Parts: sequence; structure tokens; C-alpha cells
Amino acid sequence: MAVLTHGGTSAAARALHVSQPATARAIAQLERELGVLLFDRSHRGMHPTEAGDALLKRARETLTHLARADAGPWRVPLQGGRLAAQATAAQLEAILLLAKAGSQRQVAALLGVSQASVQQALAQMEHLAGEPLFDRLASGLRPTSRGAWVARQAELALVEMRAMTEDAAALLGNMRGQLTIGTLPYSTGTIVPEAIQNVTSRWAGLQVSVVDGTYESLMIKLRQAEIDIVVGALRPEVPRDLNQTPLFQDPLSIVVRAGHPLLKKRRLTLSQLSAAQWVLPMPGSPAGQALAHIFSAQSLPTPEGVYINSPTLVCAMLHQSDRLTLMPPSQWKRELQAGLLDTLKVPAKHAPRSIGFTVRASFAPTPLLRAFQEALVQAVPG
Repeated sequence: MAVLTHGGTSAAARALHVSQPATARAIAQLERELGVLLFDRSHRGMHPTEAGDALLKRARETLTHLARADAGPWRVPLQGGRLAAQATAAQLEAILLLAKAGSQRQVAALLGVSQASVQQALAQMEHLAGEPLFDRLASGLRPTSRGAWVARQAELALVEMRAMTEDAAALLGNMRGQLTIGTLPYSTGTIVPEAIQNVTSRWAGLQVSVVDGTYESLMIKLRQAEIDIVVGALRPEVPRDLNQTPLFQDPLSIVVRAGHPLLKKRRLTLSQLSAAQWVLPMPGSPAGQALAHIFSAQSLPTPEGVYINSPTLVCAMLHQSDRLTLMPPSQWKRELQAGLLDTLKVPAKHAPRSIGFTVRASFAPTPLLRAFQEALVQAVPG
């Protein structure tokens, strides 16, 4: 970034208090590792290439996260700082894993290095931070409040570094990288499997993982960059650091097992269903709010039952009992078509339920993430 700011290695070296040859070697080494020319060289100085301009934006974001690590969570980050200037990727990874595992021995095994190397990385990071980042306990290491903050910013910085290599590979015509997808229950239907198949069938060697969870748990993982995207029911509002993109509207119906006694009744009312046993959507979820609205609109109490977040377990409960549930028919399309489940013909008016995806607002999507987002749009039911 200093070369970009000052227009050449000599001025950048003076600003960084290092030698010009060392600065030139660092730029050349980075270009070799990425396989992309970052700067055009001329007698007028060094100017970023088109590819370099895109990749240097990643570098800028990386340094922004490290500046935040330097400043701490309660201060405005400033340019520079010892972590931003001197911390290496290996040191950042060691701190991140120590915050998660709490054991130098485990981290050494995960990284395939000696325990002494992990101890050295920790000592160097604490020196750069100017204070201890971990409490030393008999049970292991526990991050201090500053240590937890540095570990979080380290994870975000490492994600930007990995994204830079994926961007560079894509510029050379090679799609590669890893993608972790969070999915919400009763929300994705067939679009996530179709989108994954779309992407992985076009490019070999991609690492794609899918994580299920509640909305709250997945949003924490998304903010911490442990996952790249969350697909499912959208919320009316999200914090400014997240972006939502709607894909389609997915209505809800009251679903029961095939042969359920209520299917034989010619006229069903909501009052008859309020006393039944239910498998309920999780409190606070869009489906849970819709269920409460459906009954409160008729001045009826919300049904009682068991709260289950697992679609597989919900399906098993329906098959083994006379319980009812509120879910999108799209989630159980095959079971409905096979005659294993059925829907009750009862009006269940509720506010539109929007399905889409959520990403971090500050993170420019990698080529793989962008391709997956496009595949999600293509998989939307017609």
C-alpha cells in the first residue's frame, strides 16, 4: 500500500523506514506468489495495473482490520500501528487458533509446527499489541478482551488475504477456493443443493461446506467470517454491517401426515386447530411470527406444542403423531408429491415471507461466492 500511496519503491521505503531493495523484493515476491503483475513500472514511477487495482483493494481491507486490532474496540482506528505494519499471516493464524482452542499444543498440531513456534508467534503478537492478549490459566489460555478483539480482526484480515489469492487465480482463469454456506431451516428448499451442484459441476477442486443453525448462531458466524453467506428467510431489518438480497416469496401452509383425521373434515376453522398439538417454529423466526399472527388475527391464542428447529425431526414427529405444523410446502415438495404429507385446507393468511441470502456488507465477494450467488438466482423456482 505504501508503494501505491507514494508511487514508487524509493518513496515507500523512506515512509516505511526500510531499504529500497527490500521494498522492491517484497513487491516482486508478492507478484510471484499471486502470479499477477500488480504494478506497471516506468520512469515516471509505479502505477497499479487493472488487476493490481482490484487486488490492492483487498490489501487495503486487510490493513483496515489490522488497524482496528491496533486501536481496540473502543477507539477509531488510525493508519499504521505495529500490528498492521509487522504482523505476519502465520502470527495472525496462530492467535486466531489460540483464541479458539486455548491450547498451544493443539494449535501446534493443527498448524503442523512445533509448540515453540506457536509460543514465539504469541510472544511476538503480544509485543506488537503492547499488552498480554491471553490470561495464562492452569486449564490453558483464555483471551483477554483485547485478545478476543485482536483474534476477531485477525480472522477478518486472513479472510481478505485468502480472497486475494482466489481473486488472482480467477484473473488467470482458475476458479478455486473455499465456500462455507449457512442455511436456515424451512427456508432453502431445493435452491441451495441446485446452486451447489451448478457451481461444483463447472469447476473442480472447490471446497464447499454447508452449516445448519438458528438465525442468531449463523449471524454470529457470518460476522466473524466463519461462514461466507447465509441462505434462508430474511428479516424485516438487519444491522448496517449486513446486506440482504431477496430471491422469492415462500408462503406457509398447515401441514400434517397423510391420513390425518382432520383431513376428513369438510369444514375446518382455526378455532378447531388452536387446541390441537403442534410442532412449532422457533420463537422469533418469520414462521413463528406468522403462526402467531394467523391466530391472533382471529382473536385466538397461539397453539401450544414443541419447538423443533430440525426439518428431519419435524417430519418424523408428523409421521408418528397427529401433530400439525406450519411450514412452506416447497420444503416438503417430494413428501407432498409422494403422498406422505398433506396440507389442511384452512386459510392461513400471513405477511409475505421472503427467502434470500445475507452477506457481510464490507466484504467484496470472491469469484466463487459471486458465482454461488448467481447460481442461487438461477435456481429460484419459476
